[in-house]
This record gives sequence, structure tokens and C-alpha cells, in this order.
Amino acid sequence: MKPYKQLYYNILIYRTPLNGYLKGTDGSGDSLLGILYRGIIILFSCFYLFRTRYSNYIKVLLLSAVFLSVYQLIIGGFSSRTFMMLIKILNFYFVISLLLGCKYFSSYTQVVRSAIWYGVIAAFILIYCFVFKVGYGSYTDETFGTKGFFVAMNDVGLTILLLNILACYSFQKTKNNNYLLASLVMSGGACLVGSMACFFGTAFILLSFAISVLFMDFEDYKSSRTLKIIVVLFLFVIFNFLVIKIITIIQEDSFLSRKYADIMEVFLSASGRDRLIDAAVRTIGNFNVFDWFFGKGNLFLIENQRYLHFEAPKEAEVDPIDLIGQSGIIFSFFILYIPIKKLFSCIKGFFKKHNILDYWSVIALFMFIGHACYGGHAYTSPLVLSYLAVFIYLIDNKNKINIS
Repeated sequence: MKPYKQLYYNILIYRTPLNGYLKGTDGSGDSLLGILYRGIIILFSCFYLFRTRYSNYIKVLLLSAVFLSVYQLIIGGFSSRTFMMLIKILNFYFVISLLLGCKYFSSYTQVVRSAIWYGVIAAFILIYCFVFKVGYGSYTDETFGTKGFFVAMNDVGLTILLLNILACYSFQKTKNNNYLLASLVMSGGACLVGSMACFFGTAFILLSFAISVLFMDFEDYKSSRTLKIIVVLFLFVIFNFLVIKIITIIQEDSFLSRKYADIMEVFLSASGRDRLIDAAVRTIGNFNVFDWFFGKGNLFLIENQRYLHFEAPKEAEVDPIDLIGQSGIIFSFFILYIPIKKLFSCIKGFFKKHNILDYWSVIALFMFIGHACYGGHAYTSPLVLSYLAVFIYLIDNKNKINIS
């Protein structure tokens, strides 16, 4: 079985950039790597789906997904697109079942290092592509930022942010400087994506790290005086430089300056997705009782398309709205519930024990849920969900963790 575990780790790390390279900048190229990856996960997880603490929850979700598919088939809202969305959403439960159920993933160090390796490699690819002007631009080829060889810019951006948090936790848990180096690489790579979520997400992580070093009193971690001095210098020198640099980049870049001309307006309009949200709200406003409970599948996307005058069906790119629109409030509740429940559990655990894992898990889950509401591509991204599963895996085993 061990060769299969190593195969899984290798696929986990290398499949996304290769898949993006094969699909091309607009995602229209031919590549089956994403489908093969999810197929492998589903295949291996089948042995453990009903053998973990989430088995009953998974049974409910699978039965709900089958019911939704049948219902949407009857009303004419079923399509391959909505079916694949269900598979992507359920990817979290396939991965978490594999991590919790398979004894070959009982090495917390191996799981954490493999996850962080993905973040480092992804960030390095972004840095390399930005420096040498290869790969694909984040928005256009003329604007600041790169998405390297990744098709889904928002997905890889949020993934790097989550893994940066994991690296910060691992550094403080083990005091291994390699994790700190990994965090710095991921911080640089995330900023080069050029999105507001990555800019402010990275700043938030670094600020959280500084607060944890300078002001927090943990039961299982104490900062050295040397690290505190370094962090203070970072805050007053490097951090100020980065903030000024980011503002300068936005002001000088024609695309970004228009996109972020009014920061408050951007926040209030949910990252510039106001037209998409308005169309989705108008569509949901016409829902009947059955639509509210069970969604409309592809019909929801088609009605959005009509309001937006787009050439193809379109999501709102805000996860809660898209989930309710396509799958209804019942299924959406079960999907949204676990990360929110874990967030409140970690907040309670942190105030009770001041544990370093609870601290960073609160930040990770807050960022995941915030990104889902602000920029989407969280609950509906199999890439992001794979690494959210790593956090949940650690949270569920917090009393057993021993990483190096």
C-alpha cells in the first residue's frame, strides 16, 4: 500500500500546474488530469467513506445529492456542469475520509509536509513565471500579476493562503526554520497573483503571525527574544515597504487602478462581483418554495445568463448564493455547516486552552469562509477543499499530533 500513498502525494503536488499547462490560459485545452485526480481520490476513499466519524454525515450528503440530481432531472435543471459541481463539493469528504480512515496517513508530519510542499511549489512557479515573463497573466497579459500555469487563479490563491497558515503553525509547533522559509516563499508567490484577496490575505497572515509572536501567550509555544526582534523589524521596515509597494502597483497598473479605484466600494460590492450578485439575487427572488428547498440546478445559471446578457450560463462566484441557487437551502446547509462548526469549536478551544493549533485553525477557517462569501472558489473548489481537509484532519486529531 505504501507505493500508492507516495503516488497520492506526488499527484497532490504536481497535477495542478501540469493540468493548467495542458489546458492553456483560457482553460479550453485538453487535459484529463483533474478528472483523473478526483477519480483516484474517490476510488481510494470508497474503502473509508463509512468508517470515520463523518460516515453518517456522508450518507446524508450522498442521498441528498442523488435526490437533487433526480429532482433537477425532472424539472429540466440537470446538466453535466451541475453534476460535476456536486462531485467537486463532495471532494472534501472523499479526502477527509481517506486521511482519517487510511492508516498510511497516520503520519501527521508526512501529511503536513506534503501539503506545504504543494504550496511552496505553487508559489515558486508563480514567482518563476512572474520573473521570467512566462505563463499566463492573472487578468490580462498587460496587467500586473501572474497565474503561472494554473487555470483557476482564485483557487490556487486561496490554497496558497491556507497552506501559508499551515506553515506558520508548523514553524511555531516545531521551531523548524524550514517551515518559516516556506511561509516566506508562499507569501511572495501569493502577492504575485495580483488579486485583492491574495494581497490582503497575505498581509492578514503575516500580521497574525506577528501578533502570535509578540503578544499571545500559548500553552504549547513561547517565542524566543531573537524572533521577537526580527518580527518587530519586519513590522516597521519590510511590512511598510510592502504596503507602499502594493499601493504603488495598484495605482500604476491601468487595470488594477480601475478595479480598486474605490476600496470601500469594492468591499461593499463583494470584490467587484456586484453585477453577478445582482443577477443571482434577482433570479433567486423569483424562486418558489420548491426552488428554495431544492434549487434549480442549471436553470439558475441560465437565468443569470439572461440577466447578464452573457453568452454562457454564469454563477455569481459567491459560494453561498451559488449553492442555494443550484442546490437549495437544505443541501447547502449541510455543505456550509462543517467549516462553520469547526470555526466556532476552535474559537471556544482557543479561549479555553490557548492552543497554537486552535489559533491558526481559527484564522484558516475564517479566511476560507470569508473567501467563500467574498470571492467564491472555496466550497466549490476541489483543490481548496483538499487542503481544508488537512486542517480538519489536524483539528480532529489535535490531542494526538506530533509533527517535526
